[in-house]
Amino acid sequence: MNRILTLYLLRQLAAAFAFATGAVTFVVLFTQSFRLLSLVLDNSSTIVIFFQLLALSALTFLPLIMPLGLGTAVVFVYHRLAVDSELAVMRSAGLSLMRLIEPALMLAAAVTLVCFAMTLWITPAANRGLVQLQYKMRDSYAVFLSHPGSFNDLAEGLTFYANKRGPNGSLEGILIHDVRNPDDPVTTMAATGQVVDGGTGQPHMIIFNGRRQEFDRTTGKLSELSFDQYVLDLDALRNSSTSRLPDPREMDIAELLNPEPEILRARGPMSHFIGELNSRLAIPFLSLSYALIGLATILMGAFNRRGMSGRILAGALCIVVLQAGFMTVNGMAARDSGWTFLLYLIAVLPAPVALVLLNSDDWRPFQRLRGVAP
Repeated sequence: MNRILTLYLLRQLAAAFAFATGAVTFVVLFTQSFRLLSLVLDNSSTIVIFFQLLALSALTFLPLIMPLGLGTAVVFVYHRLAVDSELAVMRSAGLSLMRLIEPALMLAAAVTLVCFAMTLWITPAANRGLVQLQYKMRDSYAVFLSHPGSFNDLAEGLTFYANKRGPNGSLEGILIHDVRNPDDPVTTMAATGQVVDGGTGQPHMIIFNGRRQEFDRTTGKLSELSFDQYVLDLDALRNSSTSRLPDPREMDIAELLNPEPEILRARGPMSHFIGELNSRLAIPFLSLSYALIGLATILMGAFNRRGMSGRILAGALCIVVLQAGFMTVNGMAARDSGWTFLLYLIAVLPAPVALVLLNSDDWRPFQRLRGVAP
């Protein structure tokens, strides 16, 4: 009988957790979708890229949403069971307090393990993939091909301009100004241009009826070359002249513990990397703390069939305050490792406090179960 009741509660909790987490994730993604859609449209990317950005974005904030979803699920399920007198029946059948909260603790343990897997491996990889995909969109040749009539800075010192789009996808009135080498600026002008496949999967642009001017500042000479046809390698025009150093959020555990010297100089000091590591280790403990807060909210004190709105609001406020405090301290710990102890305190301390309240004689659950308020 105990096993059947445990499985019943576990199913109820799992379904509520999936719904709550999915609902919060949808709301957050909806707010993020406008920014991502604008990014996709500005860079002339496809709908597939948009959904890839959404998926990667969801993986970056799921570790913070899952504990909230779990706390919401625990409060919802146990409150519904209490109002429907199902908890009273279970207690009458001999189900102990530990058996009563065991399904919530089992689910909390599972969510904690999943959060550890996400914060230590999945989320950093998702952050890295998200940033790389955004840079790939910005560096794509489709960006400057789809904005005729405007100057496009492809890289520092490299500008592309096309006056308008012609028939069959061609461009007219092309200007390419390259001053990446200040002592040898190059300007290329052409009447028309057409993008073609170079045969190796790399796009090329063939420009027609133009001239190429190169000025040598050391000698003061201007050389000019007129051409009927000239082939440009579009990969050479992309913004890839410098490699980007990863942010601590994109680095795995080994990289955080032993960052490369150039990354340490650019993203340092070392406390930033240690703070990021401690943040990843502390976040999963929120799942256990929020689950026990939800259990203490419903199970401690007297039962009232009319509802426990006051206690539910207090529990929800406690979770919101803890979440806000954790995110605030998380940002402070990333800059100063001296705040790390407070990070773990916020994530871990609510769990034993909630257990003490559940087992306290002054707050013994269902102590007036038989004398329900009219």
